[in-house]
This record gives sequence, C-alpha cells and structure tokens, in this order.
Amino acid sequence: MRISRTLAAGCMLAVTAFADDVVLPDGKAKTLIENTCSECHGLDRIAETTMSSGKWRATVSSMVRKGATLSPEEIDTVVEYLSVYFAPDKINVNTATAQELQNALDLSAGEAGAVVRYRTANGKFKNFADLQKVPGVDAKKFADGKDQIAF
Repeated sequence: MRISRTLAAGCMLAVTAFADDVVLPDGKAKTLIENTCSECHGLDRIAETTMSSGKWRATVSSMVRKGATLSPEEIDTVVEYLSVYFAPDKINVNTATAQELQNALDLSAGEAGAVVRYRTANGKFKNFADLQKVPGVDAKKFADGKDQIAF
C-alpha cells in the first residue's frame, strides 16, 4: 500500500513537472494565458489541444464563467492567440467527411451534410466562392474558418 502511494505521488510530480515545462509561443496573450489559465490547470492542456476560433471562444467563455478573470478585451486577445497557435490542421473540403467538416468548421450536422451533398452533386470545390454557394450553410461560418480550409 505504501509503495502504491509513493508511486502515485511520483507520477503526479512527473505530470506536474511536464505541465510546468510547457513553453507557449511568443505572442500578445502569452503572459496573460500563463498567468490566468495556469491558476486552474497546467499549460499542457492548452498545448495538447487544437480547436477552431469558435470553439476556443466557447472554451475561454466557459472558463470565465468558472472564475477565470479576463475582461472582454482580454478574452478577444486570448482567443486570437489560441486560434493562431493552437488551430487544427487545414481541412480539405473536397475529401472531408461530414463529421470532420462539422468539427473543424463549427458547422451543424445539417450544414456539414449539405456540404457533402452539394459536393457529391456538383463536383469538387475549386475555391472559396464555390463553397459559399452551398445552400443551407451560413456563409459567415466559412468566412470564420477560411484559414482552416483547403481545396
């Protein structure tokens, strides 16, 4: 029993040491994130996560509701930083499944399905303008994810 506790304590120290070793990329919100986010969890959680801008905004807003102290301007700065440095890889709208489109571009299941149906009926998208022709999808969602889209 004593060995188990010692082993568990050693593992916790190793995890904590790893979390403390995370170095975020230089940027406008680096210090703000280090000071605010590390109050509740290690920076490794951030470094291991990639999300779209919309999902980062939802996550940061959730953290603020749970007690993180950020002004609205600071929230914008943090979301912008996270969206640049911890964004998912680009998604190819000509080969992605509906689920992949939904996750990467913050589309609803119906919108992602509409993209796949349109692509099947009309052929591959050649550019951003082609993608904006998909009926039933808010073009703003494509504009928000433009940096994550590949053809």
